[in-house]
Amino acid sequence: MCPAGFEDGRTPLEIPSKFVEKARFVGVIFTDVEREYDALLHLMTLGLDWTWRRRMMSKIRFNQEMRILDLACGTGLVTFALSRSIGPQGLVVGLDPSKSMLKAAIRKKHSTGTRCWLEFIRATGEFMPFRNETFEYETIGLALRNFGDKSAMFKEAHRTLSNSGWFLSVDFVLPERSFIRKLYIFQIFRVLPALGRLVSSNWHRTLAYLARSIQLSTPPGKICSMLAKQGFRQTFSERITLGVVALLGGHK
Repeated sequence: MCPAGFEDGRTPLEIPSKFVEKARFVGVIFTDVEREYDALLHLMTLGLDWTWRRRMMSKIRFNQEMRILDLACGTGLVTFALSRSIGPQGLVVGLDPSKSMLKAAIRKKHSTGTRCWLEFIRATGEFMPFRNETFEYETIGLALRNFGDKSAMFKEAHRTLSNSGWFLSVDFVLPERSFIRKLYIFQIFRVLPALGRLVSSNWHRTLAYLARSIQLSTPPGKICSMLAKQGFRQTFSERITLGVVALLGGHK
């Protein structure tokens, strides 16, 4: 059962499927929402967003001098958490195509300070400006759906990871159980956009995109197959919180 306007597959919010158009579209969707992003995300996930991020970070074997890339970093929620877990000789890079989200991340960097070397770069995961085998880990926190060409991003992740490196992602997906799926679809299509409208028209637009992107999300098993096709091994996926979130990854 889908909300009105979605039964036949059509939607007022048509998300582009091609990489260039999708990158531009996502850039617009996340414009002018960066100031409230952290607080509203925490509120609308009932505080579980940090639980999911910590679950992903628990897969990382931290050391003092490691190098980590946080893809689609947004305002830096994962990026800053990573930077607090390694020593002053380490490097954490946050990468995102959104100018406004990166501005928020850089403001936080200047106001809070960091333990390690921390940098933010505006770029896309499909075309990373890094040399081969640069990072030990690459992470994506609640943003895998935003990539227009996941296969190209996985190929770039494989290229830029060290030979013992890991790719890790945690993101929203559609639950497998029918009853939970129906409740979840009602929440993301009806409840969240309505709450977003109370904040601003920009947030209503962003949360409408969130719902549609979850509806179109690639199943975790298929993501693991895509990772394997690009050369990753030991791929895995774990569903969390009634199956609404999936933690997955692969080893180079």
